[in-house]
Amino acid sequence: MTQNLPLAHRLPDTSVPLLDTTVGESLRLTAARFPERRALVWPAGEGIAAMTYAELLAQAERTAAWLLEHAVSGDRVAIWSCNSVEWILVEYGCALAGMTVASWNPAWTDFECAHARDLTAPALLLAGSDTRGVSLQERGTAIMRAHLVHPLDDLLDLVASVEAGALPDVMPADLFLIQFTSGTTGKAKGAAMSHRTALNGAWLRVVAAQADESDVWINPVPLNHMGGAVSLVIGCMTVGACYVVMTRFDPAQFVRLMGQCGATRIGGVPTMIYALLEQPEWAEAARDLRAVGSGGAQVPRPLIERLMQDYGVTVLVAFAQSECPMISATLPGEDPLLAAETVGRPVSHTEVKICDPQTGATLQVDEVGEIRVRGPVVMDGYFRMAEATAATIDADGFLHTGDLASLDAEGYIRIHGRARDVIIRGGENIYPAEVEDCLLTHPAVHAVAVVAVPDERWGQVVGAAVQLCEGASATAEHLEAHTAERIAHFKVPRRWQFVESFPLTASGKIRKVEVEGLF
Repeated sequence: MTQNLPLAHRLPDTSVPLLDTTVGESLRLTAARFPERRALVWPAGEGIAAMTYAELLAQAERTAAWLLEHAVSGDRVAIWSCNSVEWILVEYGCALAGMTVASWNPAWTDFECAHARDLTAPALLLAGSDTRGVSLQERGTAIMRAHLVHPLDDLLDLVASVEAGALPDVMPADLFLIQFTSGTTGKAKGAAMSHRTALNGAWLRVVAAQADESDVWINPVPLNHMGGAVSLVIGCMTVGACYVVMTRFDPAQFVRLMGQCGATRIGGVPTMIYALLEQPEWAEAARDLRAVGSGGAQVPRPLIERLMQDYGVTVLVAFAQSECPMISATLPGEDPLLAAETVGRPVSHTEVKICDPQTGATLQVDEVGEIRVRGPVVMDGYFRMAEATAATIDADGFLHTGDLASLDAEGYIRIHGRARDVIIRGGENIYPAEVEDCLLTHPAVHAVAVVAVPDERWGQVVGAAVQLCEGASATAEHLEAHTAERIAHFKVPRRWQFVESFPLTASGKIRKVEVEGLF
């Protein structure tokens, strides 16, 4: 007789108090508490520059006043740039002005930007540079009306003469962030986050890490990602910690900054951490290091053991989505090797259950199903996409994550795969449907299947199997150039196979498992 096991359903722990305020008011409170503490640090030549919390608040208030001269409270403001201090000032300026940040990926093509523009109708675009240092200003003026585009790199000059007067009242439930995320249907969706949602998503992240005002965080995750703009920027602010701004990941610069700033916490996907360990100055730079945070890919056990045994560093793994900035995490003091096997337990105020993807029934512990999440940091919905929202958040308020996992009796979550088709390249989520839609716009392409191909450096890269139209010809180089004009570089297929036909299911769908075997 089969014994009935407990259900894989973990109710929320509510022992940690939530923050019932806005992002802007939280910045004011932290600046009042730690006015002279470093808020931001960034490279300046071979040295570093810094901004205190009092200075950050003053600049953010001036930025808010400048924004209100060009738009009104409630408007969307697009930021299109690599990481920068100015990016963060606009984020906080929007928070204080009651405007909504709509961040664009600097790797996007004009096609992708036009979709984001049409979806969110931003009143302003602050354009900076991409990660190669190439200005996005000219492209921005072609995508938006020229008078709505302003140079992000000149922000400090733009706001220098602005008097920071009275700012509007902003409420915790007001919209703060539209975080773009690719979907299985192709074009990006905008996960809408209120001030309360974003602030508490960040707060629960630092609570789980047991961080405080003495911490110095370095993690070059892009600010157009939830992990950058919310978990790191806002997370550091909630406790008065210091955030180190990096334009992009550069191992040598990263390690140099660690030493110059006295970094206590760093983060990145495993490929980044391995690159840091190869730097000759690593051991000296890691002298103050307490923890390494990772996610977006499984953390190999040998990497955890090396960091733990050779450098006395705790490895912490967090699990989140654009639709929910914090779901689970491993904690300091736990068995460090849990970070290699699990993504920890649900964080405070987060209810998790594992369900049969077809029936919705809650499964038993250790059974594999879809992770469904309910709590105060689940997105409000997809911006102006009611049908997509209804398909993702059910009537009971549970977010259907699309991730396959099991929940054990102690509450630890083990990821087993993806219910939704997704390729994870160096921490970037790539949805095959978007790449397939792009390739099908080429006149020579009859059918295509995009799959994940294992890669030693990136974890996975994009592979495309292509069936050409009868009598047509096209090379991998031609198709690569075609996609590179329309989608971000990290989504472009780098492995190609040309086929006469595809293996099909009884319902006529391509058998992608068999396609994967071609690579």
